[in-house]
Amino acid sequence: MRRRKKTENLMMAGMGVFGLLALLFACAICCKFKELKTAIDVVDASADFLAKTKRVIGVPFVFFFLSIISVLVWSGSFAAVISMNHI
Repeated sequence: MRRRKKTENLMMAGMGVFGLLALLFACAICCKFKELKTAIDVVDASADFLAKTKRVIGVPFVFFFLSIISVLVWSGSFAAVISMNHI
């Protein structure tokens, strides 16, 4: 019985803490609504930009594959030099 009461008290304390955090979060959203709307507009504009210019999405993939190729060539060259037993 005593253990159950302790559990109930811990649950009540947790509920109070999370309720306070929820109120603080709601207050932060209400107070900074203008900035939040600006951030949403920026994300929307960037999504529109990416939808219209598809090649921007492909540039990192091309760079990644070119980097992998150069690392593989460098690794092969390094292995060839090491196999000669002198640098």
